Amino acid sequence: MDVVDMARQCRLSGDWEVYPVPLAEGTLGPEPPSGSTISVPDASHLQPVLYPKNPYWGDHIRAINQSAWMYRRRFSVPSGPYRRARLRFGGVDYFALVWLNGQCLGNHEGHFTPFDFDVTHALRHDDENLLQVCVSAPWDAPNPGGTYPSDHVLRGLVKGMYEHGEGLIPPTVNPIGVWRPVYLLLDQGISVERLRIRTKTDGTVSVRVTLTNATNGLWLGGLALDVQAENHQGAGTAMHVPVRLPVGTRQAEVTLQIPDPQLWWPWDHGEPNLYRITCRLIDSWERVIADHTETFGLRTVRLDRTRERFTYEINGRPVFIRGTSYMPDLYLSRCTRGALERDLQLAQDANLNLVRVHVHRSPDDLYDICNRTGMLIWQDFELNWIHQSTPEFETRAKSLQREMIASLYNHPAIITWSCHNEPTMVFTRRENLEQHPDPALYADAKQQDPTRPVFICSGQMEHDWLRAGDIHTYYGAIWTDTFTDVYRHKARLNTEFGFEAPAHADTLRTYPECWERLKHLAPKIDDLWTYQAELIRFHVEHYRRLRAQGCAGYIHFWLADLVPQVGCGVLDSSRRPKGGYAALRDASQPLHIALEHNGRRPFAIWVFNDTNTHHDAVRVRWRVCDAQDAVIYESSAPASIPANTSMRVLTAKWNPRLCSSVELALEDFSGAVLARTSYVEPFKPMKRPAGYPWKFDPYLGCKVFDRPDAPSLADQSTHWIVRAVPVAIREQVAEWVLRQRIPPWAVRAIAQFIG
Repeated sequence: MDVVDMARQCRLSGDWEVYPVPLAEGTLGPEPPSGSTISVPDASHLQPVLYPKNPYWGDHIRAINQSAWMYRRRFSVPSGPYRRARLRFGGVDYFALVWLNGQCLGNHEGHFTPFDFDVTHALRHDDENLLQVCVSAPWDAPNPGGTYPSDHVLRGLVKGMYEHGEGLIPPTVNPIGVWRPVYLLLDQGISVERLRIRTKTDGTVSVRVTLTNATNGLWLGGLALDVQAENHQGAGTAMHVPVRLPVGTRQAEVTLQIPDPQLWWPWDHGEPNLYRITCRLIDSWERVIADHTETFGLRTVRLDRTRERFTYEINGRPVFIRGTSYMPDLYLSRCTRGALERDLQLAQDANLNLVRVHVHRSPDDLYDICNRTGMLIWQDFELNWIHQSTPEFETRAKSLQREMIASLYNHPAIITWSCHNEPTMVFTRRENLEQHPDPALYADAKQQDPTRPVFICSGQMEHDWLRAGDIHTYYGAIWTDTFTDVYRHKARLNTEFGFEAPAHADTLRTYPECWERLKHLAPKIDDLWTYQAELIRFHVEHYRRLRAQGCAGYIHFWLADLVPQVGCGVLDSSRRPKGGYAALRDASQPLHIALEHNGRRPFAIWVFNDTNTHHDAVRVRWRVCDAQDAVIYESSAPASIPANTSMRVLTAKWNPRLCSSVELALEDFSGAVLARTSYVEPFKPMKRPAGYPWKFDPYLGCKVFDRPDAPSLADQSTHWIVRAVPVAIREQVAEWVLRQRIPPWAVRAIAQFIG
C-alpha cells in the first residue's frame, strides 16, 4: 500500500486586513480608503487585538460589536494536481458571510462550529485569490420591561454567557472575529468526513463512517480500518472491506472486535486507556487517497435515574461526581494547550473528577486532555437564561446543538449533555423550557446520542427527574445569609453552588479601572476568602453525606475567574488561589472523614470513600477542644469502611457550647493516618458579608459588597410596577423567590396573572 500525497491541507497563515462596515450591509461595498485597514493576527478575537491594555470593560469595547468587520487576505494555490478544492473555517464568531474573488460562497452562524465551502470553480490557479469574510456579532435589542441581568435582553445568539451581565462576563464583552485557522483543502474529490464510534466493554467497536464522493462518477475501492493502543500496551485490530461509493455523501457501518480490551476509566477509578483508529480509503492501485484518525476509549456510561436517587455508573461501576464548572478564557482564541493542561491539573489537584464545560463548547484540546488524564466532562450546550422563544430560533439552536454533539461524540471523557442552563431564571418566563427551543433540543439530543444521559436543562427543574432532576443551591450566597441552611436541603445531584470572592489584590491592581472600584475590599479579602472556604466545605461535605440517600455528586461553581473581579472562582484570573481552593481540595479527597453538623450542634462522624479500596480494621479518632485549646472530649473507635460508599460511623454527642475546635482522623491498623480533618468554631458559622449579594458595579459587571456608592442589583428593573416597590423589599422578595421550589402549576398561574 502506497501513501501518496492525494490530499493536502494548507493553512492560510499571516495577518488579516480588517476594517469596519455597517452592520446591516451584507455586501462587499467599495474598497476601503488607503491606510484605513488594521492588521489582525491569524486566529484571534478582535477585542484583545484592538485594545490589549483593556479588552474587558468600557464603551470602547461595546462599540466593536456595533459594526460588522470585513476580513480579507490574499493567497495563492500551491502547485500539484487536485480535483476538488475547499475552504475550511475552524471557527468564526459569530455570523460569517464569505466571498472568494468577488463570488459569494455563502454564510454561516455559530462561533464554535467548523464549516467549509467548495471553491473548486471559484479558485484562481495562476493568480492571487482574494478571500473576504464579513463578520458580525451584534448585541441583542433591549427587552422592554425586562430585569437586569436575567432578561434585560432576550438572547438571540447561541453564545453561552455573553450578555450574561453579572458576575462572570463583563457586560461590554461579546467576542467577535475569525478566531480559528482557515485552511485550503485540496484532494481528489474523495474524502472521509467523520467517524462516529460506539463501544462496549467487551471490546466491540461500532464505527459509522461518513464518506463523500465529489467526482462525476462511481468510485470503487476499499475501506481499511486500523485500531491500535494509544497510551497503553494492549492489542489492536484491523479490518478491510470493499466500497462502492456513488456520487454524493454516504455512510458505512463497520464493527470491529478488540481482543483483551483495556477500558477507559476516570483517573480516580483506574487508567484512562485510549485507542487510535485510522480509517483509509484505498483505490484500485493500492494508493491511500483519503484518511481520517480519531482517538477513543472503551467505556459505557449510565445514569441510574429514579425519583429517589441518581447514580452515575462508568463501565457498570458507581462513580460519585466531584466536580467544578469551568471556562478557560473570556476569549477562547487565547487558549493554549499548556494553559488548559495547567487548569485541568489544578482541578485534578483539587481531587475533582469532573469539569462542567459551562455553557460553551471549548477548544478541541480541552477534550483531548480530559480523555488522556481521565477527567470526566459534563458538556453544556450554549444556551443560558432567557432566549428568544420562536420556532425560528429553535431551528437555529437545534442545528448548532447537533453539530456540537456530532463533533464531540467520540470523546470518552464526556458523560452528559445538557441543553440549557437555567431557562427559567425569571421564574414566570417558561416559554423556552415548555415551548421553544428546549423540548426539541432535548428530544434531538436523545435521538442523536442514546449512549449518554441528557438533561433538558440544568437547575430549576428538580421535580422533573426523568428529563432533569439536578438542582442549583446558593445558601449563604444569593439565597440566604447563612450557608448552613443547606443542611435541610436534599438533592439527587447538585450542579451549582458557590460564593463570589475578590481576586488577589495584585491581580486587581493589574487594571487601574478595576482596582479603583474594588480597592475598598483590600483589608477584607482574607475574611471574604475564609467565608468562601467555609461555605464550600460545608456544601461539599453535605452532598457527600447525601450519597447515602441517593445523591450522585456535586459540581461546584466555579474553578477560575475569567477577568480580575469579584467572582465565584476559587482561582482568580491569574490562577492565584483564593481561600476556597484549599477548602474544595481538602473536602473533595477521595477518602475523607467529616463531621456532620448544622452549625448549631454535632450529629455524627462520617467517612466518605470514593475509591475502590475496602478499608477494613481502621480506627476513627476524634478530639474536641475548648477555646483555651484544652481537650474536653477525646476517644477512638474501630470501623470498617466499604469501597465506594459514604458511611456514618459514629454518633457525636458532645456539648457544642464548650466546643471551639474539632480534630478527626482515620487511621489504619498500623496507626498511619489515612484521612484527617479539623474544624475551627464549627458551631459559630460566619454570616454572609455585608452588602452581598446586592451591591453591584455596572461597569465591571460584578458584586462589590459594601461599597457605599454602588447601586443595588434589585434596582435594575425597567418594569414600572417593580420600580414602585422600595429597593430593600425587592431584595428580600427576590431572595425568597430564588430559594423556593415553587410547583410548576403555581408558576404557570403566576405567569398568566402577570401576563
